[in-house]
Amino acid sequence: MPAPAESTLAALQARFGEALLAADHDAQQLPEELFAGAHPGAVGLRVHRNTVLGTISNALRLSHVAVDRLVGESFFDRMAVDFARATPPRAPQLDDYGAGFAAFITDFPGTAALPYLGELARFEWRLAGLGRLCVAADGGPQLMLEGGAQLQFAAPLCTHVARYPVDELRRAILAEDTAALAAMDLEPREHHYAMWRASEGVKVRALSAPSARFVEAALVGADGPAALAAAVEGETGAPQLAELLAREILPAGFVRVSAGPLQP
Repeated sequence: MPAPAESTLAALQARFGEALLAADHDAQQLPEELFAGAHPGAVGLRVHRNTVLGTISNALRLSHVAVDRLVGESFFDRMAVDFARATPPRAPQLDDYGAGFAAFITDFPGTAALPYLGELARFEWRLAGLGRLCVAADGGPQLMLEGGAQLQFAAPLCTHVARYPVDELRRAILAEDTAALAAMDLEPREHHYAMWRASEGVKVRALSAPSARFVEAALVGADGPAALAAAVEGETGAPQLAELLAREILPAGFVRVSAGPLQP
C-alpha cells in the first residue's frame, strides 16, 4: 500500500531541507526526476541554498553586529553557514535563532588571535534578547534598605559576567577606534555588567562583583538585608557597601530611589 500523500510530502520536505543545508557535494544532490525545467535540478537547488543560508547569516549578523564588524563579512558568513549546518533553525521566525552561536564560534578555526570572540558574541546575544522585550516601567523588585531608602528596579533587567571587557570592546569595534582596542587590557578576568531595556533602547552599566551580587540577589527575590549579605559573600575584605551602592547602583538608570512607602 502506498504511503499517505502527507507522509510522502513530509519525507520529501525533510530530504529537501537536508540537501539545502548539506556541506558535502553528494549530500546536496536530489533525484533529477523531482525537478522539471530547462535546467538541472541541482541548479535550482543551489539558488534556494544560497537564499536560505544567506538569510540565516543575515539574521545572525543583526544580532552580532560587532562580531561581524570585527571578523569581516566573508568570515562571518563562513561561521554563520557552518553554524546553520550544525544547528539549523527549528522555527520560521529567525529573531530568536542563534542561542548557541557564541559557543560555536569560540575557538572557531582562524580566530586564535581573538580569544574574546565568543564572549563578545554571548554579550551581543544578551543585548539582542533584551532589545526584543517590552519595557515594564517600575516592573522589577523593590527593596528597602536600612535608614528607609527604598529601591525600585526596572524591568527587564539582568546581570552579565564575562572574562573580557565586552562592553568596551563592542563600543571600540563599532566606533572603529583602533587606538582604544590596542590600549585595552585583555587579560582574562571577571567583568560584571547590569543590562536593562529602557524606552530608548538597551542600556549597559559596569558593576563591581559585590554590586553585581547585590543586584542578582534582588532579582531573585531577596530582601534588603539578604541582598547586602550576598554582596559581601566571598569577599576577603569587607567592601564599603554604602560607597559601592552610592557610586554604582543608586545613580544607575535601572533603579529608582525613594523614601516613601513601597507601593503594593
